[in-house]
Amino acid sequence: MRKILLAALFTVTATVANAAIIGGGPQVVQRTVGGAPAGTVVNAIQISFDEQLFGQQMVVQLDSGSIFQQATFGGETAPNDALIGAFPDVEADTFVSIGGLTLNTSSSTLVVGGSTELGMNGPKQIDTAGINIAWAPSPGVVIPSGTDFPIAQVTLSGDANGSVFLFSNSGGTGQIFEGSVRNGVVSFIPEPTTCVLAGLALVGFAARRRV
Repeated sequence: MRKILLAALFTVTATVANAAIIGGGPQVVQRTVGGAPAGTVVNAIQISFDEQLFGQQMVVQLDSGSIFQQATFGGETAPNDALIGAFPDVEADTFVSIGGLTLNTSSSTLVVGGSTELGMNGPKQIDTAGINIAWAPSPGVVIPSGTDFPIAQVTLSGDANGSVFLFSNSGGTGQIFEGSVRNGVVSFIPEPTTCVLAGLALVGFAARRRV
């Protein structure tokens, strides 16, 4: 039994070591934004990675609630800093980005179209009902690594419930992550390798208890 556990642990550890997305997968931070409409939840999605960043894709499917889109100045990518002072709710818009939550802090971002890697192919959508979008660093933009690196902001009504799917490619290797929307809060399931490691630890503990 011990040999089997060690072999499985070695295999999974090697998989984790080779993964370009690190830190257990995407992280979500609920931001406090002064201009956010009452009752909404502002979710900033971040990743950490140790190889060059390439394309990202995301699908958000809602069973209830809605996605906030700033009607006048909102867009698909991070908002212009100059607009936030005059129109504070622009900061709470829903968008995708490469490294920042405003135009000045984000690298140039190319929106490609709808998703192609999540089994829910486009067309492109980013509106109050749902999201289906693919984006990447613009041509010539090279991001070799990043920690707590913003790639999207999704602002939801407090009664929003549903599912979220993310495809993230760094180092030329794409990984898919699944998550949920519960009462406006986005969260992702830890990457499969992380779950397996936790399971192996529990099995190992149980085996020791039986000895």
